[in-house]
Amino acid sequence: MLQPVLMMLALFSAAYIILLLLAHRGQVAHSDRLTEFFVAGRGLGLMSAVATLGATEIGLITIAYNAQKGFNTGFAAFHIGIAAFVGCLFVGLTGFVVSPIRRTGVLTVPEYYEQRYGRDVRVLGALVMALGGILNMGLFLKVASLFIVAMLAPVGVSIAVNAVMVTLIAIAVFYTCFGGMRSVVVTDIVQFILLAIGMVVAVLYVLSVVTPSQAVDIVGQQMGSAGFNPFEEKSFGILYVLWMVFVAGVVSSAIWPTALTRALLIKREEDVSKAYLISSLIFMGRMVLPAFLGVLAFAYFNSTGAQEYLALGQTYGEDADLAATPAFLGLVLPTWMLAAMAVAMFASFMSTQDSYLFCWASVLARDVYAVLRGKTRDASSQIFMTRVIIVLIALYELYWGLIYDGKEDIWDYLAVSGSIYFCSGTILLAGGLYWKGATRWGALLALLFGFCAVAGLAPVQSMLGIEGVSAPLVGFSAVLLSGLGFVVGSLLERRMMMRKA
Repeated sequence: MLQPVLMMLALFSAAYIILLLLAHRGQVAHSDRLTEFFVAGRGLGLMSAVATLGATEIGLITIAYNAQKGFNTGFAAFHIGIAAFVGCLFVGLTGFVVSPIRRTGVLTVPEYYEQRYGRDVRVLGALVMALGGILNMGLFLKVASLFIVAMLAPVGVSIAVNAVMVTLIAIAVFYTCFGGMRSVVVTDIVQFILLAIGMVVAVLYVLSVVTPSQAVDIVGQQMGSAGFNPFEEKSFGILYVLWMVFVAGVVSSAIWPTALTRALLIKREEDVSKAYLISSLIFMGRMVLPAFLGVLAFAYFNSTGAQEYLALGQTYGEDADLAATPAFLGLVLPTWMLAAMAVAMFASFMSTQDSYLFCWASVLARDVYAVLRGKTRDASSQIFMTRVIIVLIALYELYWGLIYDGKEDIWDYLAVSGSIYFCSGTILLAGGLYWKGATRWGALLALLFGFCAVAGLAPVQSMLGIEGVSAPLVGFSAVLLSGLGFVVGSLLERRMMMRKA
């Protein structure tokens, strides 16, 4: 079976590369201009915006962590997708943050900080944003590589995880540096189509192997009511559900820079809210479909595939739950479909990787380097530094994926590491856009207090001796502290100004 799989992989990979090359033809001719390089000329139509937003948020990391959640917690994991739908729907209906930020005409989110609060807030905010974002993507490479390796291993294709990591990151770096945001958008559109088709076909096929009724029965037998009710599942609960509405919904669509940047690309302001309204269904599907695959994998390994799961434990150790769903796909999918899915998974990794690499690199280049060096209008230096930083972030990602040894699920790691930025970012954006009384002092205190969200990471909790404190509690506390600092600092500065007047 080895030879047919490799032949199919080569065939589908070649077709994918040719498709990307054709899609990129003539798309990067003006990449030397700031607006073209950073926001794709601000010319995206509604459906193109939906596709790039969807592709950015449906990466292989998304598929992996939701599959892991489904495998470990059953149907109760579906609440994350419902929470994402509710949060993104709210953003789409109200235009919360995304509409007014598009109206400002900025090229990056920290650029708005300077407009509203001052240059020092722009630099500090960009540093916090990049730190949270780069730390957040630290496990992307490791998880993506393990997923692909575990999916191909059942058919005899043996690949070293580290080799896959190096290959994936090298390809992502090359084309992200090449064309800037235009290249990212074009690639996202192609990959969104491939991934949407691949995920639906895979789910429909595996339902012929494990039926929904079988999955319900096995989850009920093994997990009880906690496998269906997130309020009973010990790793969830009411606080976790509320945290998901905030993180997976509102933050992921309206605050997280890789998603919020999509609002800056859209040509017509009236299409901004529409793009997020349509995307609310994508935000739900990106969580629910992979989680459902995880549930089906759990049902399979707890019925006919018990011996295979024991083998997974021996091969992957503590990562067996992460490897379970891709291994399940490798065991049950026919050769041609498995090869196609492997290429689709590769595409899904790229669709997130390029956006994240470009987002954090452009923020550091434009909002830190260019501001401190007085080159905010120098297009060539900003573009050059963006490309240099993309390479540096990729090297960090490769290193971090090898050395990080946290104990939390992948999704919980992402939510906590991202909160280092978004706890204060939510306050700075919403407060600045909707409260006229916001000031520079308030913004600086919000950034300072919001940084305490780092206490949600497992290694930090171990160091501080607070292992029993839940990530949602740490996160909500950081948001409240950041908000308190924002209000108190703003009021104090306004009072000082009134006294001077």
